[in-house]
Amino acid sequence: MTKKLNLLYGILLFIIIARVFTMVTFPLTDTTEARYAHVAYLMASTNDWITPYYDVGIPFWGKPPFSFWVEAISYKIFGMHDFSARVPAFIFTLLTMGLIFKYLKTFYNQRAGLWGAIIYLSFLLTYGLSGAVLTDPYLTFATTLSMISFFMVIRDQKSYWKYLFFLGIAIGLIAKGPLAPVLIAGAITLWIVFDFKRRFKELRKFPWLKGTLLTIILSVPWYILAELKTPGFLDYFIVGEHFKRFVDPGWSGDLYGSSHKKPHGMIWLMWLESAFPWVFVALYVLFKNLRSKTKIFNAFTILKQDSEINYFIAWSIFTMMFFTLAGNILWTYILPALPALALLLAIYFDKTGYKIEFKTYNLLYLSALFVPIVLTLLNFYTIEHREKLKTEKYLVEYYKSVSEPGDNIYYLDSRPFSAQYYSNDKAVLVLIYAKGEKKHSKTMKLELFKKKLENSSHKSFIAIPKKRVQSLQSQINKPMKKIFENRRYMLFEVEA
Repeated sequence: MTKKLNLLYGILLFIIIARVFTMVTFPLTDTTEARYAHVAYLMASTNDWITPYYDVGIPFWGKPPFSFWVEAISYKIFGMHDFSARVPAFIFTLLTMGLIFKYLKTFYNQRAGLWGAIIYLSFLLTYGLSGAVLTDPYLTFATTLSMISFFMVIRDQKSYWKYLFFLGIAIGLIAKGPLAPVLIAGAITLWIVFDFKRRFKELRKFPWLKGTLLTIILSVPWYILAELKTPGFLDYFIVGEHFKRFVDPGWSGDLYGSSHKKPHGMIWLMWLESAFPWVFVALYVLFKNLRSKTKIFNAFTILKQDSEINYFIAWSIFTMMFFTLAGNILWTYILPALPALALLLAIYFDKTGYKIEFKTYNLLYLSALFVPIVLTLLNFYTIEHREKLKTEKYLVEYYKSVSEPGDNIYYLDSRPFSAQYYSNDKAVLVLIYAKGEKKHSKTMKLELFKKKLENSSHKSFIAIPKKRVQSLQSQINKPMKKIFENRRYMLFEVEA
């Protein structure tokens, strides 16, 4: 047993090291990751801990501040690096993994706990988001804390779990918003309705008044302060982001991005992709073991009688049920459902002796290592072909390496978030058209830009979208030397 446990610890360590390596070597890409990193950077540089800012002076109403708080703190501790922005999400992913391990070790054994941790970290979506500058890892930690705590209380564990349940809701409210309590309450309600009389009585074990007060004290003050500081926040965030976004596939009210229209029910296909490769292991086991009516009947009997399995199934499917009729979704929305699937698989594997084989191959070890190995190899590929990446990191770094104090960098027609982030907000957007003028800081109209070039005593560096180089070059009417290019832009140097 000791050798097997050491092997599992080795696999877990490999997954963690592989992910840290990609976090360090892979740049922040547009649009979402670079945008959120820039929001956190502005919070750290301005020390405004109430309102996140989309750009200098422009409030970001799209998300609560929890992720930006921890990322801004990370900047202050580690400095301005890609890793600084990513490490908080990784830490919270490990905390989620720790909750899975804790539950399985408490009610099963250490081996089951390790498998639950490995399965969760090696899901395609978990592995990808574990080191990404997004809000989903924080939401998932919050919902997992509440869901694990809830069942710990049901199973008469220590009393502090009662308050951790409400702490999870509070964190969810300031990490993602009202979606957190909806996912938590929805999954628990789904579990209760299948044995209402007995399970509803279990709710008496919770300190609802004290717990609700704790949740309000920890989360509501920020919402009040945010509305007072920037009136209109609550209407946009509550009504727009949490109602119109999901019921209106073509919602045009998004101030910061674009709608993600998908056919109804697409969330289930996204779930297959997100839970890869373990979802296919689960389906393989399911079809292999349910070949007769007797086995199917026995399986349904167990599901009906096993309160624990009922609970994790309700948790694992409610997120997809909730988003089934939504017309505006992303595959990242599935992440809060994956801890429950990891728990279900680990429990099943423990009960069946971990002998899940396809021909002579052990599916468990293959599945655990597949995503980390493949994505690490892809990361090596992108390091060698970094010009293919959707980021301005290397263009801005080149500008910094050849520029002198007083030299400026300009982006004509469009300016990606990664350009703002990596230039520390020094990249100026030159507006070819008047529209968009109020949405961005550091902007300049074309005519003013041309006058500035004429009178400048410093070199200027101009990034032009590749598709528009010829037309925009002709408008500048100055000798320009191409010095760098990436996937989207060509960088030109204009002498003083």
